[in-house]
Amino acid sequence: MHRKLSAFTLVELLVVIAIIALLIGLLLPVVGRIKKQANRTSCAAEMRQIGSLFLMYMSDSKNKLPRVNTMPSLVPPLPPDAPSLVQLLQPYAKSVKAVYHCPSDQITIFTPGMPIGPPTYYEREQSSYQYNPHLSSVYAGRALDDHPMSKAGKINSIPIVFEYEPFHGRAGESGSMNYLFIDGHVRDLADE
Repeated sequence: MHRKLSAFTLVELLVVIAIIALLIGLLLPVVGRIKKQANRTSCAAEMRQIGSLFLMYMSDSKNKLPRVNTMPSLVPPLPPDAPSLVQLLQPYAKSVKAVYHCPSDQITIFTPGMPIGPPTYYEREQSSYQYNPHLSSVYAGRALDDHPMSKAGKINSIPIVFEYEPFHGRAGESGSMNYLFIDGHVRDLADE
């Protein structure tokens, strides 16, 4: 009696390896998109928390918009002697710092007057999110009702905080940048 040995031939082994490689090649882009979307969703959730903190601030300040240093590491600071977003909301956030960190945060646009070195805005500015510079410079100290969008009945169209740059895709691409609006909802302006 002869016993037959069952083993894979080299061709069969190469076919199995090729199929596995093909499946990995098909799954990697999907996994990358899922991770990108998860990071965007995480950042949006953090921005909603910042929105809650901001509404507490607005309640305490009789609905007056604050003057905020939108980029604390800029030399010279603009505006001088104004708190950063983190400092402004610190009494409401207690010791929670993670709310200011977007997992996709990465500095790719370099601005003159900014320190070179930190790879993320969170490390450089203590936040991945920037307070709206227009609100800080033009409407600081004024009631929210004084804003033209508020007068037009479109208060929910006023962005108060947004990511420093498009962390989630190319600029102008749908879903590339989160904006937090005064009513607490988060969306990308490119989605309109």
